[in-house]
Amino acid sequence: MQRLSSPVWLVLFAARQAAAAVVTHSLHLRSTMSSHYGKDSCPCVGIENLKGYYATQESFYHVQRSSETGATCQAWDDGKHPKCREEPTPAWCKQSWCYVDPCNCHLDVLPKQTIVGVDYQGTPAYWSYNTCGGMDFFSSDMSPEACVMQKDQGQCSSKPKCAWNGKQCVGKELIETCTAATKLDTSVHGEEDCRCVGLSGKETGKAFMFVNEKDLVKYPPSIGATCKAWEMDSHPECLKAGDKPAWCSAAWCFVDPCKCKTRSPPKAVMGANKDLRFQGKTAYWSYETCGSMDSWTASHSSEYCPSQKSQGACSKMDKCAWNGKECLGKALVDICSKQHDTGVLGLEAPLPSSTRSREKLGALFILIAAIARV
Repeated sequence: MQRLSSPVWLVLFAARQAAAAVVTHSLHLRSTMSSHYGKDSCPCVGIENLKGYYATQESFYHVQRSSETGATCQAWDDGKHPKCREEPTPAWCKQSWCYVDPCNCHLDVLPKQTIVGVDYQGTPAYWSYNTCGGMDFFSSDMSPEACVMQKDQGQCSSKPKCAWNGKQCVGKELIETCTAATKLDTSVHGEEDCRCVGLSGKETGKAFMFVNEKDLVKYPPSIGATCKAWEMDSHPECLKAGDKPAWCSAAWCFVDPCKCKTRSPPKAVMGANKDLRFQGKTAYWSYETCGSMDSWTASHSSEYCPSQKSQGACSKMDKCAWNGKECLGKALVDICSKQHDTGVLGLEAPLPSSTRSREKLGALFILIAAIARV
């Protein structure tokens, strides 16, 4: 075989290297995205990219947190917690963590219950460094007295705060939390097969969402975490005098599209709020899980997948997919079934970085500053 000339060989080599780089980048991107939401056996919970802030009391300090704190794996304390602005900086400041569902968390290092007032599905939220690949320097759970260190049922039963769950020794409060999760008030936390998934308990602060393509509106910091008529005291149409739209008094909450079995499928948020994510997928919401009628979708039909009655119309919306019969959110058509079958967290494509999104963010900070001065 005739040897290739140097220029041709170099071109082929460069093409091969470029192709390998694309594959490597794709794998790295997938790995990075996955780690962003915790391990498949213990994914993060909460709404990512929810703009705004809330205040907490942590270790006798007043701490102001972003509204999306704990919804993804990040070093949320770095530069924010007062102790993390001191020298020397504690080791835990640089460690990534997120909030998790303790009843859907299967790790050797169990999650811990928060004491800062943040709730998830009716009980204090749980957090984990381990699911994010971080080390827990914050707590002393690896002490010989810790529940997880008791290796058999006998040792476990000797500890008054511990209980054996059939596989390992855990804190009694964790078992009580998971037992209570099946008996929650559906009017507050949604139907059992379609629970609300936001983080609540944030009493002081503000969150912001778009109500159309240009108007950013102030909401309570726990918006969408429980069943509530969130529009009543926030949406401009609901603040006007006189008759109000029916949806002003209708309760809704954010839900996990892959765990929502209501008769009417949940809806992906409108285009202006597309940055909102839950476990790597566009955020979804539901009136039905809260026992309310959905009159909002009918009056904003251009924004939602089920209102698109043809495959052509459906394909024009990035968040939608045609299942052969109707138009639904992509997660409901393409992602959730694979996630269920494989146990691997299904992810949508990462959000693009654009000038428009930066402009929206800049406008948001200006609005927050203006409201904060009121």
